[in-house]
Amino acid sequence: MNRAMLLSAVVVALALPGQAQATGTGLRTITNIGCHLNNNTCWVDISGSAVGPANCRATSIRFNITAPNGKNIFSLMTAAFLAGKQVSFELPDTCYVDQPIYPTLTYMNFI
Repeated sequence: MNRAMLLSAVVVALALPGQAQATGTGLRTITNIGCHLNNNTCWVDISGSAVGPANCRATSIRFNITAPNGKNIFSLMTAAFLAGKQVSFELPDTCYVDQPIYPTLTYMNFI
């Protein structure tokens, strides 16, 4: 009985992180990029349909530039924007805390 309960607990523990995984946007073109002057929020506007969780779907993705690697992400986005590269964003199932009408990102990559 204890082995069955342990196995069930392991299966549940392994399944839960999968439910919180990020959702990919597919390749998108960055159409605009910038940062607010009065706080640490930066954004990237992307081509195509709206992305993100149902309560904050948008074609603009927000993030905090002071977050770990925030400046690196902004630099990569700027390089991709200037080079005309397409970018794929991975979005969590949560909205951006400081402006909850927009999605935020987990990570990005470009081709």
